[in-house]
Amino acid sequence: MILIKKIIHIIVLTGILFIPVFSFSQEDVASREELLIEQENINFQTFFFEALQQKAIENYDKAIFALEACNNNKKNTAVLFELSKNYVFLLKYTEAEYYILQGLEIEPTNLFMLEHLKEIKAKQNDFSGAILIQKRIIAQKPELEFELILLQIKSGNINEAIELLKKLTNNNNLPAHLIPLKSALLQESPSEGESTVTTTIPDLPKSKLDNLKKDYYLKNDYKSLKLVLERELKIKDYLGLLKDSKEGLDLYPAQPFVYLMNGTALNSIRKYKDAVLILSTGLDFVVDDLEIKADFIDQLGLSYKGMGENKKATEYYNKAVNLRKK
Repeated sequence: MILIKKIIHIIVLTGILFIPVFSFSQEDVASREELLIEQENINFQTFFFEALQQKAIENYDKAIFALEACNNNKKNTAVLFELSKNYVFLLKYTEAEYYILQGLEIEPTNLFMLEHLKEIKAKQNDFSGAILIQKRIIAQKPELEFELILLQIKSGNINEAIELLKKLTNNNNLPAHLIPLKSALLQESPSEGESTVTTTIPDLPKSKLDNLKKDYYLKNDYKSLKLVLERELKIKDYLGLLKDSKEGLDLYPAQPFVYLMNGTALNSIRKYKDAVLILSTGLDFVVDDLEIKADFIDQLGLSYKGMGENKKATEYYNKAVNLRKK
C-alpha cells in the first residue's frame, strides 16, 4: 500500500513538472510558424520586386528566374501573370499561354488576364482561339463586341464580320475607326459608308483617306501614294491597303515601302506564302534604312509564324530586335 502511494506521488509530481514544458513547446511551435510565414512574405516581396526591376530593364530571363522563386510555395495570380508577360517578351508563346491559363484557373473572369491570353492567341495567328477568348470578355463587357470584327476577318470568317458590322451600325455602336473597314467590305461609296454616323461624328478617318486619295489621283506621284498607304495602314483598312499597294507595285516597282505595305496586307488576310514572296523581293531594294529593314523582317517573321515555321519566325523576330538596337 505504501509502495502504491509512492508511485502515485511520483506520477503526480512528474506530470506537474511536464506541464510548463509542454506549454512552452506549443508556444515555441506557434512562434516558429509565424516567423516562417513572415520570412516567406519577405522572400516573396523581395523576389517579386526584383522580377519587376529586371523586366523594366529587359532582362526577361532574370525576371523569370526571380518569379519562379516566388512561385515555389503556392500559386499567385500576380506571379503567374508576370511570368506569362515575360515569356511573351521572349517570344515563347507556349510557355506564356501555360502560365496565363494557370492564372485563369484561379480567377476565370479576370479581364486583364483574358485580354492577355487573347493577345497571345493572336500573336500565334490562332484567331479562332482569340475569338473564343474575346467572347468571354464580351460576356462581362458587351460594349467590346466590336473587337470581334478584325479577329473574324483574320480567321477568314468574312460573312460573320459583315453581319456584326451591320448589327453595330444599326445599333449606332460602330466605332469611327471601323467605318472605313465597313465601307470596304460592303463596297459602299464614301457617302453611303458615312451616312449613318455623320450626324454624330463630324471628323471621320474615312474622310481624311478620301482627301488623300483625291490628292493622289490628281498628282499621280509616289509621295501621294505613300500617304494613302500609310493612312490605310493606320486605320487598319487592310483590303484597301492590299488593292492600292498592288497597283503601286506596277507603278513603282523599285520602292520598298510599297512591297512592305503589300506584304503586310497579305499577312492580314493570311496569304502568308504570297507575303513571303513579296516581302523577300522588296527587301532586296532596301539599302541603308535599318528601320524599314526591321519592319520587313518583322512581317516575314509573321508570315513564317502563320505557316507554322516557328523556329524560322523566332529567328526573324530576333533579327528585327537586333537591327533596332543599332
